[in-house]
Amino acid sequence: MDKRQKRRAEYKSWKKGYYHLCTDGKKGTICHDEAEYVYLVNTISLLDLLFPVKVHFYEVMRSHVHLLLSGRGADCVAVFDYVRSRINKRLVTDGHPPLPADYDFKLIPVVDEDQMRNNAVYIARNASEVLNIRPGTYLFGSSLVFYSEASRLFETIRAGDLSARALRNMFKTWSPIPPDRPIHPGLGMALPQGFVDFDVLYKLFPTAKEYETRLVKDYEAFVEIADQVGEEIVFSVEEARDIVDMELLKSGRSLSSLSPDEKCEQAVQLNRRFRLDALTLSRVLFIPARVISQAIRSKRYNK
Repeated sequence: MDKRQKRRAEYKSWKKGYYHLCTDGKKGTICHDEAEYVYLVNTISLLDLLFPVKVHFYEVMRSHVHLLLSGRGADCVAVFDYVRSRINKRLVTDGHPPLPADYDFKLIPVVDEDQMRNNAVYIARNASEVLNIRPGTYLFGSSLVFYSEASRLFETIRAGDLSARALRNMFKTWSPIPPDRPIHPGLGMALPQGFVDFDVLYKLFPTAKEYETRLVKDYEAFVEIADQVGEEIVFSVEEARDIVDMELLKSGRSLSSLSPDEKCEQAVQLNRRFRLDALTLSRVLFIPARVISQAIRSKRYNK
């Protein structure tokens, strides 16, 4: 049994709970055009109909998918296998190579309320890290309608208003679609308010302001989840400046009061905790990048 098989066996042994499922983002493109994004969202909308799981948050990216699920570990493994199979069928149909045989996923247990908040924030921010859009405004993610009235602007039809043939063509399945599920007629895409169970997230984010604050300010949580799912993150200079300001506020210091040696120490800590590179740190701490690079490598600051 290889490492992948052992990991799957471990996942299958896990009890019912909350899990963050993230597919491999480094081994192939899963969405080449809008139609494939829509197809994958429609695939996610079928999960609670085919498996004993609930979808609480999702984001479909060009190379990977994030799902916040509740269910047993074995059910989550079955979900991945189903999603992977559907992706491959669509890729081949559209003339693209299928995913590699070792295309895999990570399943991260969400064991408490704070981890649930962190994972939800990470998923909601994912698209904005690579696209020039605000967090929560991505068309192919559930955060679009979380604490939002945007769904009222969508032109919708009910699944029950379409023929069985039309639904089969749209969702590529013989499974019946609940008649009350809303669909965007122009895109032919199931809308998240019809199949995503937001209840647990509304309880953990009791106000929109609390959700928005964590969405744009909880940098440490974003780093933590990125490490768990194996994704790289890059903070902008503005975000790095905000991180520095918050860290200095905690210590009761100001940037101007720090000596060059203290700035180097601060830079090393920020590099370790937030993955900020030397060039970015140089622009916010106002010391040369080469000095910061030397400090990061130095044993003096890495005790």
